[in-house]
Amino acid sequence: MRTAADRPRHPEADQAELAYRIGCDAAVLHLECTYADVPEPLCHELVRWFSAAVRRLREPALPLDDLRELADEWRRRRAAYFSDHDWAEIRLVPPLDRPRPSIWWRLRRGREPAPPRP
Repeated sequence: MRTAADRPRHPEADQAELAYRIGCDAAVLHLECTYADVPEPLCHELVRWFSAAVRRLREPALPLDDLRELADEWRRRRAAYFSDHDWAEIRLVPPLDRPRPSIWWRLRRGREPAPPRP
């Protein structure tokens, strides 16, 4: 299981970061559903919800209130399956000014959003 020892307690997150975090949870659940002998029914339900949430977050900018509602629902749903609650403790902010990810960044980090410009 992932630990958050090296991450700030309540990092600021925008829509891109929220999509990344929910996508990470979806990937873990998808593997769990695929390789578990008898996956829990909750696992399948969460995979569907997390995947739909990521698709919604990949669309153009959502209002901050909608992001907060989505993040609250994500925290509530993931609490039933994940024990690393620090991963979901984020403070939502308006979109951060991020550079476009380079090819190197995408090869090394996948869909992880590039850090904001200083």
